[in-house]
Amino acid sequence: MRSMNLGFAAIGLIVLGGCAATASPQFDARFGDAPRALNAQQLIDPAAPSRNAQAVAKGDGRTTRDAMDRHAETYRSPPPTNVINIGLGR
Repeated sequence: MRSMNLGFAAIGLIVLGGCAATASPQFDARFGDAPRALNAQQLIDPAAPSRNAQAVAKGDGRTTRDAMDRHAETYRSPPPTNVINIGLGR
């Protein structure tokens, strides 16, 4: 009889465990606040892209082409770097 009562008690606890709240509303309400705060802190002027859209588009084609060519050339032949690797990459 005692083992039967223990069995019912165990089943009752398991059933009551299913009714427990698993969500954490205090955490869910603030989910994502840290990344949004970091983005806001890193952005000095949020209106800069819309205000400077025409300024970026101005320029002659020759200057733009030369800048693109210089940029592409850095990938074809990168500038020399002074790197000392001692005992790495074995």
